[in-house]
Amino acid sequence: MITFYCPGQPAIELPDSAQCLELTRRAVWIDVCEPTAEEERVLEAALGVDVPTRDEMQAIELSSRLYREGDVLYMTGTVLTNVHIERPASSAVTFILMPEQLVTLRYETPLAFQAFRMRREANPKSYRTSYDILAGIIDAIIERIADILEAVGVNLDHISGEVFNAGHNQRTIGSSVAVRPSKVAQRDFLEVLRRIGMNSDLVSRTRESLVSFSRLVAFFREAQKDTVTAREALTHTKTVAVDLSSLSEHATFLATKVSFVLDATLGMINNEQNRIVKIVSIAAVVFLPPTLVASIYGMNFELIPELKWTGGYPFAIALMIISAVLPYFWFKRKGWL
Repeated sequence: MITFYCPGQPAIELPDSAQCLELTRRAVWIDVCEPTAEEERVLEAALGVDVPTRDEMQAIELSSRLYREGDVLYMTGTVLTNVHIERPASSAVTFILMPEQLVTLRYETPLAFQAFRMRREANPKSYRTSYDILAGIIDAIIERIADILEAVGVNLDHISGEVFNAGHNQRTIGSSVAVRPSKVAQRDFLEVLRRIGMNSDLVSRTRESLVSFSRLVAFFREAQKDTVTAREALTHTKTVAVDLSSLSEHATFLATKVSFVLDATLGMINNEQNRIVKIVSIAAVVFLPPTLVASIYGMNFELIPELKWTGGYPFAIALMIISAVLPYFWFKRKGWL
């Protein structure tokens, strides 16, 4: 699908291939989403430039993502998609910047593009040049990344609270708050680990996107440093570069926090396993003396002194109970239970 944006006018979707040339001449922004082979051919003929294929957009080497052909800049960045579901993804977006036009080529629809389209429809006169469109789209992408990082930070705070408060109650003692073990069994940490993994994936993909756009902005500034028409855009990219640097630092902080929360969760799981092993070990020790008593009086020897004793059975039962209770209270006194 090809959508044309003319200055001060609403968007126009390509109705017929025969009108592509006329709309291309009038448009300042041409948004290409999942183009067919026919649409690519018609657009290349109208623009007079090559449109990268999907495989070329996915290339990771810098020379395939950022390059110049004459007055045309080809810049490819990575944006996040499907963030609102459990399987976020990264998608490449190529910006073909010409002095009079901007072409965006993509195979997904990031929320940043939807937000920018709404912003342009609300104030179409503010985006009259290709540089204005490029700056607006990059601003929307940065804002979206900031929102994602903010959401990840909130999620990690919630997860951290769940991990450190799991299996405990709070009670007030004077002006302080004491934490005591709850009678309720500790929660299953499988769901917590899954959420930590999701947030870790978001942070890593966000950092990848920030790195790609930091390189894109640096390439744009270097390529357009001697261009008079792009002077205002170059001034704006200084602020964009600062924002990208700040977000990169915040993403690094969140990555460190993810590692800390993961280590804390694994530590809690280890403590829970140790607690279960301790209970099993203590139970084995508690029931060992009664088992010994039962084994002694369960032997089939005729010359056992208590064999004909009338009170032998109650005595053995009482001895087994006492031998089990005494270790229990001993462990309790030592604080092992």
